[in-house]
Amino acid sequence: MELKHKILKARSIIDSFTGEERTRLLGICFEIRDAQDALNAEAQSFFKDCTERCRGICCRNILVNDVVTLLDLIYILAIQKEIAAQVETCAQAETLFPADCLFLRNGTGPCVFQANIKPERCIITFCRDIQPIRREIKTVRSKFSKLSRYTKIRRPFLWIGF
Repeated sequence: MELKHKILKARSIIDSFTGEERTRLLGICFEIRDAQDALNAEAQSFFKDCTERCRGICCRNILVNDVVTLLDLIYILAIQKEIAAQVETCAQAETLFPADCLFLRNGTGPCVFQANIKPERCIITFCRDIQPIRREIKTVRSKFSKLSRYTKIRRPFLWIGF
């Protein structure tokens, strides 16, 4: 449904970039990846709670279309082309109703996305006080904002309807 459309739109945006523009796009994506690496390093205890205490409850009973944005898909598919087929296969299971995240392997996890190549909301959402990792979360958000500005300035017509 919506997610499949977002995947197609993300691919068309990525494919529309010229060689030089794509190099810049990848540079921004690598900045996001590096920011996610830094967040992962600082948030180890947070992620440990996610897997041990919460058991990934934030990945359950969700509308994946509300969690995974077009910008997330641009980031993921630009930096990790080899996952495109797997993402498309997962999207085939999208429903109109809340369900467990489509990107959990075998429906239970772990996530199909690498730890440092995740949708923005997935990497920055925690169910406890984020004060100790606030700077790292802000950096990830800032890098996604940079990606948004770059893609919308370069290809504004492809964003119509989003």
